[in-house]
Amino acid sequence: MDRITRKSLKDDRFAAEVTHSVEYIAGHRRQALLYGGVAVAVLAVAGGVYFYRQNRQTGAHDALSRALETHRGVVAEEDRPGRVTFRTAAEKNNRAIELFNAVSRKYSGAQESKIARYYTGLVLQEMGKPAEAQKVFEQLAGEGNDQVGSLARLGLGAVLAAQGKDQEARKAYEYLIQNPTDTVSDAQARLALARLVKNHKPEEARQLLEELRKRPGSAAAAAAGVLGEIGAK
Repeated sequence: MDRITRKSLKDDRFAAEVTHSVEYIAGHRRQALLYGGVAVAVLAVAGGVYFYRQNRQTGAHDALSRALETHRGVVAEEDRPGRVTFRTAAEKNNRAIELFNAVSRKYSGAQESKIARYYTGLVLQEMGKPAEAQKVFEQLAGEGNDQVGSLARLGLGAVLAAQGKDQEARKAYEYLIQNPTDTVSDAQARLALARLVKNHKPEEARQLLEELRKRPGSAAAAAAGVLGEIGAK
């Protein structure tokens, strides 16, 4: 299922690959639903883990690959052939954090380091440590709105919303609407904002979603789904 590409950051496949865990967390942690629905509906992730620049050292590549394999590991009572297996979720998450942190330290300044830090934030969110996840995402977002930075800002919005910090989450999503990237489109950010406000500002959410329904592709289908949720209330 996993694959490693050798294309540059501008390749839109990076969006699907590096956000695999966004979809994973969306399916496994209730607090992440504010952005998980966006990931599930829009990204259409087929699998894979991350991109690899042609001029990147294989050491960073291999270290990040091992960390991601661990992150994708399964929790089971018996070992699964071809998969990294753990007996408990805590064991898996702690090991993943350990490996991602090692990549961050050893390859500081490399793009693999930023990706590792992003995944650290995702795992911390999954572990129910929003304050720690928020810190990681804030640091990455503050380093610029590049491909990983925009993903971090999307994750930051989710963490803030899960803590009831709706105004701060709103600012994160509005920034992404105004500054889209290959990994986080303005449609994804609009959907995230609509999900944030749909319960207490349904008319604003409808306005955002009706605009998206006019667009071709998956954004329209995702918008229709959220509109259905609003209509059911």
